[in-house]
Amino acid sequence: MLEHGFRRSAALVTVAALAATNVALGAVLARGRPEGVALAVLPVTLIAIGSLIASNRAILVFAAIAINLFSPIPLTGALPLHGGIQIYPSDLLVLLAVASWGAAWLLNPKEERPSVLGTRLLGWPLLLFGATLVIAIVRGHERYGEKLLSVPLRFLIYAGIAAAVTDLKPRDAYRWLVGLFYAGTLWQTGVAIYGYATGTSATSAVVLSTGGERVLAGSTAIFMAGALLLALLNVEHDRSAGRTTLHLAMAGLATFALVSTFQRTTFAALGILVPLFLLAFRRIGLRTAALVPLVAPVLVLAALLVPRADPTLFPTFADRITASPSTDTSAQWRQKAVSAVWTQVRESPVTGVGFGRNATFEIDGVRTTITQDPHNQFIYLWAGGGLLLLGSFILLLLVYLIESARRFRRGTSEERRFIFWAVSVWFVFLVNSATGPTITSPSLLLTFWVFMVLPMTVRPGDGAAARATWRRDV
Repeated sequence: MLEHGFRRSAALVTVAALAATNVALGAVLARGRPEGVALAVLPVTLIAIGSLIASNRAILVFAAIAINLFSPIPLTGALPLHGGIQIYPSDLLVLLAVASWGAAWLLNPKEERPSVLGTRLLGWPLLLFGATLVIAIVRGHERYGEKLLSVPLRFLIYAGIAAAVTDLKPRDAYRWLVGLFYAGTLWQTGVAIYGYATGTSATSAVVLSTGGERVLAGSTAIFMAGALLLALLNVEHDRSAGRTTLHLAMAGLATFALVSTFQRTTFAALGILVPLFLLAFRRIGLRTAALVPLVAPVLVLAALLVPRADPTLFPTFADRITASPSTDTSAQWRQKAVSAVWTQVRESPVTGVGFGRNATFEIDGVRTTITQDPHNQFIYLWAGGGLLLLGSFILLLLVYLIESARRFRRGTSEERRFIFWAVSVWFVFLVNSATGPTITSPSLLLTFWVFMVLPMTVRPGDGAAARATWRRDV
């Protein structure tokens, strides 16, 4: 009875809020001001978004992936707010995930309340990491004026995206992810073709340190690696020749888009992961080899047309993977940057100097000042919070691997493929975080957390029910 009364009160409050919005709308329109158009759209937009999230919170998880997967659509930067406040779309996704979970828990009857992820990952390891992180943030705020709501705090609060996957089933997640990554592959392939045809780039970091120009953003490589690995898994799983051909085509397009990023770190990660996939899932190689005669004409045609469209593609790729660090200006910059931030590590190796302190170094006679991230997030955490923070972060990663392995052992074959893929993409993120500003980017950090919680949707013991439905739905 009490819960029913609470839900009724909440509904009344919602109606009253919408009525107040309409009153404000009418007042603005009466004055003939253009803001009335925005206010007219706002209630409808809020109701549509609220209804969508209320029906399925997992849409927020897929949105977190999509804002990066479909770059260069401008959805990753800070929102244009006044007062120096930086709020990112990824912040709003986390806020919506937590708020929608809380609202569902408060408003629904006890038997319909959302569940929680039963994993140690979100327990004491996260609490320990959060405590050491907050101490480093407060220290940086006091010493350097670092904002309390900044990138370091997002390392912790983005774990809230777990609220969006509490009731997500692995088979549903897999089906949505296949569609999302395949659509993203087609999009990025189109962006790359347009770039080659017009001589333009989808990123501001156009010029490569080894010569040539980048067509797609370096961060896109992570998602194209995920699409490639997902397509390979589908080759192993699908029995239909037509669908297998589709998966191989997606693998080829993802590889083309991946090459167009010229992101060497991702190439290196895939050099480890692809052989592992071929060893763990033997049918990938067998079925691919069986279909090679069918796709051979397409491969030959592509090999003939691509050099004509852009004669620099293959030479640029070759130079990119064979360049010596002694002649690579990007490698030299990172070496200097790491050395500059390492001075902070030596100053306070255990507790860190706090977040927000800049570092300065000289390269080619030019003095350069950078933030605390030298394109290596492990050094970034070490400098800001010392070994206490870095150690708690590594512990969090180890617990993630242990929890994923526990679910892998007890899962069905389909769930194992899902976990294997999610951990593989997580690994690509982690490797890239050692050579570029990956998880210090809010949108990429949120996606990193998505792959931290996706394996936790596999509940040990639910394998029998999942086995009965997976093959029908996927």
